[in-house]
Amino acid sequence: MKKLSVVDECPIDTTINVLKGKCKASVVLKINEGLTRFGLLKNGISISAKLLALQLNELEEDGIVIKEKNSNNPLQTSYQLTPDGKSLCSIIQQMKLWGTGYKLFIHN
Repeated sequence: MKKLSVVDECPIDTTINVLKGKCKASVVLKINEGLTRFGLLKNGISISAKLLALQLNELEEDGIVIKEKNSNNPLQTSYQLTPDGKSLCSIIQQMKLWGTGYKLFIHN
């Protein structure tokens, strides 16, 4: 497992680097909610298949998700959260709450 997003100087920056990217936080939450197959994730998030594949690959390289290929015909790919990915969900939920409140505050 190759950790791409680790920043030694600041653990907060490490967390931000893991989540940096289009819809990565949403992808993690959707997998946590049970959308584990690629097609279901693509339909559950407004993102192109190419970009979703890129984000999932980066999350896999950072040890947040595990990719599983099922030998069905047609081939199905599914994803699971690692323990690090599961622990990240509570942080993302808090960020979501903060962002919702902030959006309400700046629009009033």
